[in-house]
Order: sequence, then C-alpha cells, then structure tokens
Amino acid sequence: MAGAIAEIAHKTMAKNFRKIDPKKSQIYLVEAEHHVLPSYPTDLSLKAQEQLESMGVKVLTHTKVIDISPTHVTLSNGVIPTQNVIWAAGNQASPLLQTLGTALDRQGRAIVGPDLTIPDHPEIFVIGDAAHYDNGSGKPLPGLAPVAIQQATYIAKIITNKTTPSERKPFQYRDKGSMATIGKAKAVAMMGKWHFSGLLAWMIWCFIHVLYLIGFRNRILVMLEWSFWYITEQRSSRLIYEPIHKLF
Repeated sequence: MAGAIAEIAHKTMAKNFRKIDPKKSQIYLVEAEHHVLPSYPTDLSLKAQEQLESMGVKVLTHTKVIDISPTHVTLSNGVIPTQNVIWAAGNQASPLLQTLGTALDRQGRAIVGPDLTIPDHPEIFVIGDAAHYDNGSGKPLPGLAPVAIQQATYIAKIITNKTTPSERKPFQYRDKGSMATIGKAKAVAMMGKWHFSGLLAWMIWCFIHVLYLIGFRNRILVMLEWSFWYITEQRSSRLIYEPIHKLF
C-alpha cells in the first residue's frame, strides 16, 4: 500500500496539479514490529524496507500508533501532523463468530480442531480468516486466499464423501510460498528455501498471477494492460469525489 501511494504521488500524479506538487508528499509507514512484513524472513523484510525507502517512504519500525485524530496521528515516540490516514493493520473477525459459543482468539477468530470444526460440533466448519488453526508451527495459519482455498477443498471432500469425524484426517496446509509487491519492479518472494527480491521477485509475482487467471484471452489482455502501465507509469482509473474548488 505504501509503495503504491508513493508511486501515485511521485510519478502518476506529479504533473496533474497546478497549485500543489504531489512529489512533496510525505508518506509514512508505521510498523509496531522490528521489521516490515514481519511474517517474512528477516532478509526479505530488510529488502522490502530498502525498496520502500528508495521510493521515498519513511519507514518507522518498532513504533506503535497510540491515537488517530482529524489533524494528526500520535505515535509511541512522536506525532505526525496529517489528515490522511490509511489503516492496514488488520481488523477483528466477524462478530457472527461470537454466536457460536466457542473459544475465540484475540482477533475474534474461532479456534478450530484438526478437521476445522469447533469443539463438540463436528458439523460446523470454520475456515479462512474466521478460523484460528495451528498446524503445529505454534502460530495460526494466515488469513490468506491460498489457505482458505485449500481448507475449502478439504471440507468439500469431507461433505461429498460423508466422512465421519473419526475417519477425518487432520487438515494439512501446503505452503506454496508467499509474495508481496512493493512497487514497479519491486517485490519480495519466498518459495520454500528460495528467497527473491527486486525485479526478479516482481516478475515471478506477475507470472503467477497471470497463470492463475481463467482463460487465455484474459491472460493476454492483462499482460498487455500491465505492459502499457509499466511503460507509461500511469494508472487505469482516477476518482474525484467532491467539487475541485474544495480541495484548495
């Protein structure tokens, strides 16, 4: 998110205004952990931070957000005057889970068993970012689409085959790797023991996403569109949501 905003401010919209200079925008990324992308290995986290800083993003690690007001953000070690705040630190799980009458974690996710069901109810499955499932690593699986897809496939087989609770094998997540894009030709990727960063990681990210698109025509159109935006450094859509005179 921070990388995308930096690109929009410093490149895409740099020549679009007469009375302001988007290039002068100050973009802060506040992270409570010691590194950005804390779920990634330290080397990739540091690479990601280097790439963000090269784009003009000011990365504040080991810093907590204490309060957000209409005019400023209060941090554990200072104050940032701003009216624009984007919160991307995650949210609580759906309150619907509270109606299940089962144990929840700090984020409100239901703690499920090996077959992704809640205790004493083998007919109730909870998956995706609504579930807290520990596959033996000591940490719950992340609330990402690959996890939810594999869990959905696992449950579909149980329902289709009418597998009884005693016959169900524990769910096993197959980690195919993780990738995070930062900006144009900037990304980090982790595939098993292999770590990639920069242009190579970004190209891997592009290839994987195009590969999973449905239909050859869609793949070609997306590749052509991405190539155009890569060369021109423009964005496909813009939005003005109030009269322009109010912005100045």
